[in-house]
Amino acid sequence: MKDQFASYFEKPEFKQRLARYEDMLLCGDTRYFEATDLTDIAEYYAMNGDSQRAEAALDYALRLHPDNLDALIFKARARLINGHLNEAINVAESITDQHDREVLFLKAELALANQCPAEAEEILRSILESEGGDAMSYTDIIDLLVDNKQIDKANLWIDEALQHHRGHRHLTESVAYGYVQQERYEEAIELYNELLDIDAYSTLYWEELGKIYFLREEFDKAIEAFEFVIAINSEECYYAMYAAANSYFNLGNYTQAEDYYRQLHEKYPDTVDPLYHMGMCCVNKGDDDGALEHFTHALVTVADGSDEQAQVYCQMSLIFSRKGEHEKAVAYIDEALSIYPNNAELLIMKGHELMAQGRYNECTKVFLDALSLDAPIERSLFLIGVSMLENNYVPIAYYILKLLKGNPGIEDHVLYPYLCFCEWNLRTNTLKDSLTEALAICPQKTYDIFMLEPAQGETADAMIERLKQMKIES
Repeated sequence: MKDQFASYFEKPEFKQRLARYEDMLLCGDTRYFEATDLTDIAEYYAMNGDSQRAEAALDYALRLHPDNLDALIFKARARLINGHLNEAINVAESITDQHDREVLFLKAELALANQCPAEAEEILRSILESEGGDAMSYTDIIDLLVDNKQIDKANLWIDEALQHHRGHRHLTESVAYGYVQQERYEEAIELYNELLDIDAYSTLYWEELGKIYFLREEFDKAIEAFEFVIAINSEECYYAMYAAANSYFNLGNYTQAEDYYRQLHEKYPDTVDPLYHMGMCCVNKGDDDGALEHFTHALVTVADGSDEQAQVYCQMSLIFSRKGEHEKAVAYIDEALSIYPNNAELLIMKGHELMAQGRYNECTKVFLDALSLDAPIERSLFLIGVSMLENNYVPIAYYILKLLKGNPGIEDHVLYPYLCFCEWNLRTNTLKDSLTEALAICPQKTYDIFMLEPAQGETADAMIERLKQMKIES
């Protein structure tokens, strides 16, 4: 529903109605609106996660139009979504026409929420029979069950529907959507390809296919699908461009990704995400100065106190840390901490920068503050251990990281490369055993931390010999 309504909410006529409604609230007066206009406004607020304003618009609609069917149905669903089942049932029961199709669907939804599946099934069967087993009846029933997480029941209806109406376009759309919700991706791909045989220029089908490939991390195929969307409709393709950019980013093609993010920024200059990701492309290309330029620009657009602003401050802190400008790094991480003062990872980042400046008392206090927070202590200890290692306090780093060995709070593939690096620098007698495990669990990450070219099937002894030849020093 969100995708269907999104373009409508961008139209000037809707924006005018919304502005008139919000001006009425601001002035505190009363104005007349059609019921459909107010339910559209409520839908707009609901889509944007503002359930309180959505219900207020519905209440106003019902003041002006007490018996309006759409407003009452919407009100009942809003009460249900907000956890007030009994109130939702009362609203549904107040509707005059209890045999209206949408009211019957509402009653089935309420029966499911009230743990009465047999009642819901009876209502849905009555709808199907009254409509002669129509394909659209099956479609709407499947949508209702999938949206309400009744997957097992939805699958029974899907099997039955496909026996009678295989190839029906709208039914196929709903079944494909249902399969995606269950992560039955192969079956969903097959159905979207069938739909593309019907309409090869459907941006909806190409986009949904791209989403599936993205979820499966088949980024090349995702790009192909999203670029079809862009080729078909270059004017209204924000999601496809963004998803294509993200796919290129995940493939490590930061130049192509940055180009898409730049196009997005030029089309939508008020959005911060493209600027942030352009910065991240530069970071991954080793262009810290270019990244700083994008992040600085992003700070002009980003909302104060937002998560996006904190992310930008973090990235700028990391850049200045790499540049050896640790005072600036602390200044930017302090900005992030002003937004999230009780974030353990941000505190550890600050402690890392203080340690790099030799401000050991302050560093110790910050690390202890991080460990005292209600955050997974294993993760905090791991990050402190890595910070110690990066600041060349290898014995302390090794002591901390060794404590975490076998701890379920830190996965082996995360811990072992750092543990091995410590053991190499300290020349421990356990290095061979640790490397053997690391090469079995996470070979790529292990080679990365030692800055070695990967060698498939390499033994720990062979890797140690290569390290000796390279004369890696602590």
